[in-house]
Amino acid sequence: MLTSNLLTSETSAMPTPLSIRSVVLEQAERISQSSKAEIERLIQESELKASSLESQITALIELRDRERAISAALQYLISPIRTLPVELLVEIFSLAIRDDTHIKDAFRISQVCVDWRHVAHNTPRFWTGRITVELDGYDSEQADGLRAWLARSATLPVPVFFRVTRDYSHRIPEEILAISHRWLSLRLHGWLVQVPMSLVRRVAECRLDSLEELHLGTIDQEVSNFGHNTIPSFYTAPRLRKLTMSDFNSPQVLMPWAQLADLSFDFQSPDTALNILAQCTGLVKASIQTIGWHVLPEPRPDVLPLNHLHSLSVTFKFSGSPTHVVPFFHRLSAPVLEDICLDFGDIVPQGVVHWNEAHFTAFLLRSPNITRLELRDSYLTSEDLRAVLRHVPSLTKLELAYPQDGCDDAFINALKYTDGVDPFVPRLHSLLLEGIDENLFTEELLAGMIASRWWTDNELASRTVAPVVSRWKLVQLRHKFSEDFLGIVEDLRRNGLNIQFLT
Repeated sequence: MLTSNLLTSETSAMPTPLSIRSVVLEQAERISQSSKAEIERLIQESELKASSLESQITALIELRDRERAISAALQYLISPIRTLPVELLVEIFSLAIRDDTHIKDAFRISQVCVDWRHVAHNTPRFWTGRITVELDGYDSEQADGLRAWLARSATLPVPVFFRVTRDYSHRIPEEILAISHRWLSLRLHGWLVQVPMSLVRRVAECRLDSLEELHLGTIDQEVSNFGHNTIPSFYTAPRLRKLTMSDFNSPQVLMPWAQLADLSFDFQSPDTALNILAQCTGLVKASIQTIGWHVLPEPRPDVLPLNHLHSLSVTFKFSGSPTHVVPFFHRLSAPVLEDICLDFGDIVPQGVVHWNEAHFTAFLLRSPNITRLELRDSYLTSEDLRAVLRHVPSLTKLELAYPQDGCDDAFINALKYTDGVDPFVPRLHSLLLEGIDENLFTEELLAGMIASRWWTDNELASRTVAPVVSRWKLVQLRHKFSEDFLGIVEDLRRNGLNIQFLT
């Protein structure tokens, strides 16, 4: 290489330390025999030579740095990462972009080098992470960053989060409004304040061509300062499928209920909740918070057909007086329901729940495909619980978290399998017991019940008649058990039973 040859020739011409010492001694001898004029001439010559050497050294340093830069460039050109196809590089970058730090991650990747910047800027999905817009002030610097981010996401849908504070200025940045047709999801949340109805109304007026998910926080029901009384409507969102409504006392926003597949809402009135469900004919998943009735309502002959509902979660809240909750289910028909959770956790111990076995049984008979049942802070007695399980013949997973009275010896004994006896919940293979009352059950009986539904592969192969119940796939327990119980369970674990003690 030309620069290498030049560098070699220049360095070979440089004097060695030994030759420098000889020159110095020779000059000193000459100086001692010279006149003042000759000494001044020698000084000038030395200074000229020194300047020349300094220039040569500077040039050599520049040549060295240039050579190193060329070497680094060549190493980059032959580095393995440059041989990767762009498509594979994009996938690697995608794995490096995490949901919680997606903005920093995308910018960091784009700032490594020109090539990576080109790849990042030409991959729109890198720039489709959730955009959080603080509606309490907005400056030009934020606007520039937002415009750049939105431009790089091209035409792809993007999730948007509007956070409202006390300083909300009733203004949404034009940059984000301009791409409302690209909003994939929208979350409206108030920080220590309610979401103004004026904001909900403004959002509902936008083009919402791509909106699939909408989360409305606690909404201020008062008429806005602008004097608008129009009820916001989201019928302009043709693709809306998932809706979350928090602490909503009355339906002050019009929704395309029939097109929803996933609904989470909080209504104080169970009648209002049922009226909403009656319109959700395509619902697949529902999570509901409500209170019961203080007075048992009159029975109604009409049943709400939720023919597509697969998952239902109902949380009952404390209402200050005895509560009737079962009529809520008596109105529902869910023939393909597979997963149901009843949570009584928000009903404080002073609350009283009136349970109607006949009404809930009628609901279960209309829902013959339930495979998972979860009860949290249940007030069902052991007899009530056994009555429920008799009417879920397809049940495979049972979770009981902090049952008040249900998990006693009678209930555990009902789950125990005995050859020749009609089994209880024969398909059950997964069980979770959490926070069970140690005064209601016997550890020895619980250990025997667990052992009665477990066989190793060899034991199953050696049986002349196969058991008519499923063997355990998973048993989870959260309780402080004795050493004797733990020893029995450990023997089962060594034989292959998947049993876990939760902490």
